[in-house]
Amino acid sequence: MTLALIEEKQKDYTGAAEAYEKVLAFKGNSMPALNNLSYLYSERLNQSAKALELARKARALAPGNPLVADTLGWVLFQQKEYRQALDLSEEAAGKSDNPEIQYHLGMAYYMMGNAEPAQSAFQRALSSTEDFPSRADAQRRVDLLSQASGPSALSAKQLEEMLGQHPEDVVARIRLAEAYEKTSAFDQAATAYEEALKSNPKLGPATLKLAQLYAGPLHNAKKAMEFAKKARELSPGDARVAGVLGKIAFDAGNFSWAYSLLQESSRQLSSEPQVLHDFAWAAYSLGKIDQAQEAMQQCLNASPNSQIASAAKSFLVLTKAEQDPAALAAARPEIEKSLKEDPQDVPALMAAAALDIQAGAKKDAVTRYQKVLQRFPAFGLAQKQLALIYSEDPARKDEAYALAVKARESLPADPVVAQMMGQLSYERKDYSRALQLLQESARKKPLDAEGLYYLGLSYKEAKQPAEARKALKAALAAGLSSPSAGVAQRTLAELNK
Repeated sequence: MTLALIEEKQKDYTGAAEAYEKVLAFKGNSMPALNNLSYLYSERLNQSAKALELARKARALAPGNPLVADTLGWVLFQQKEYRQALDLSEEAAGKSDNPEIQYHLGMAYYMMGNAEPAQSAFQRALSSTEDFPSRADAQRRVDLLSQASGPSALSAKQLEEMLGQHPEDVVARIRLAEAYEKTSAFDQAATAYEEALKSNPKLGPATLKLAQLYAGPLHNAKKAMEFAKKARELSPGDARVAGVLGKIAFDAGNFSWAYSLLQESSRQLSSEPQVLHDFAWAAYSLGKIDQAQEAMQQCLNASPNSQIASAAKSFLVLTKAEQDPAALAAARPEIEKSLKEDPQDVPALMAAAALDIQAGAKKDAVTRYQKVLQRFPAFGLAQKQLALIYSEDPARKDEAYALAVKARESLPADPVVAQMMGQLSYERKDYSRALQLLQESARKKPLDAEGLYYLGLSYKEAKQPAEARKALKAALAAGLSSPSAGVAQRTLAELNK
């Protein structure tokens, strides 16, 4: 052991390794020999497989020893297994102030793109009075990390020169990408981030940045989704990653997945206006109007004076007007303004369609609802309104029924949808289903004259004459119009025989 230590100091690494091997021939479970030889093989003799085998044996013998944990972590680091290395380095650094161990922790953070904890670990290493082999490198990296912004920030040219000397420096590569972004050189920024991933394919921050670049200025939805999914795999519990992936999924038309991801993100980032804004839209796309309005109001409260606030206010005005006939007229200027800016604006289309129905222009309303469903195919409110209009046309009853079935999936508690489906089911001669749906609707909201009429006819088919008479009489009393009134009277006459 003494001979190995002397030869190591004299930089005779092969001789030191041979001495350690002789120790292990005498005593195969010598933890110091296993640990020191592992470090030599990894750091000096380029035998990574042997280094890993020995480090794991040492770890099994001394699982609580910080020096052993550090060696195994550093061996894994040299093999570019940075995530595993970080776990072991955190354990070792938590038990020891050894500057080289703190440096190794800093390097593990550094290669994962975690700038702040890397800088702290390097500074702890540099504050030690002990000398250590990596002091100069630790200082260089601290200097780079401290030059993130402001007057001292390095230029793209300076960073390029630095990378010429240290091409594997992921933080310098990320800084270069950020410098390109600031000058709108988005293609060059993407290239720089992708170069960083060559140094560490599991570099979460660079992966997430690439997803955002491709989703935004580079307009490549396929690549955006690819990098966002990878970021999610690397950081499955990261709320910010979930938010970015959710927005990309929304833009790709995968609204259910977007809703799930953005709901998760908004729960953890409840004061982030952009996340709340995106979640509101995801909820709205699935017809979850109340939830969408609540999230958008939270967005507005979180940032009342920002650019996003204007969009949030417009969203709330339009969605509330569509639900309140009395507020529609007052909202007309906002509706027209929104449709002029974006003819596919769904809240504006829904509110405009409601105005069309008020004015008796049902054909115009149909066109608007069809546009809504092109944008959000599972939007229950548009399905419901379109089904109501189609149900008045004998030639479109089948279309009305198909839309009503879809609307019921997203609006299962809506009494209007239940009544409409009940009436259409009766016309399709599915009498038991008609009775069930009409009874359900009546429990939630009193049926109108037409609903009572179909309820009475459904009771008749179910051979419940007393209930049939009661419902039909109520329908007539409620002002049932012809020709349904004539049918109701004749049916009552038959039932009274």
